[in-house]
Amino acid sequence: MALKTRRSAAVEKAQLRLALLKSIGENLDLGHGLTIEAYNNLINNTRAILESHNTLVSNLEESRKTLTQMDKALSEMSERMLSGVATVYGRNSMEYSKAGGSNRKRSRQSTPKVTPVAAVIANQPTQAVMENASTNGNGATSLR
Repeated sequence: MALKTRRSAAVEKAQLRLALLKSIGENLDLGHGLTIEAYNNLINNTRAILESHNTLVSNLEESRKTLTQMDKALSEMSERMLSGVATVYGRNSMEYSKAGGSNRKRSRQSTPKVTPVAAVIANQPTQAVMENASTNGNGATSLR
């Protein structure tokens, strides 16, 4: 999400108010630090900070775009490097595996096979099956 630059309604309102106060007197002093000069200084300082903020936001957005482009370029080059290793050494080579490539053929072969339960029971001696049997209360036997 891109950050947006800011406007300041307070600065705009104060600028208008300053012009109206100057119509009363260029050197208006209401006491307790409420002077045209102090008011004008605060308006200018606030405007300067706002401009600085908006410049930083603009630079941040530019930096974000640059980083996104560099990230994309790096990902593309990573893929090209792996493809280069595959071209030179082959997809089934150790070098390809070392470079981070996955060997589909090895992955499928190394998958452990699960023996079905029926095959395990069929391979057990009958006496061992009977020792593991219990009745279910109706006189029928079931395996534990």
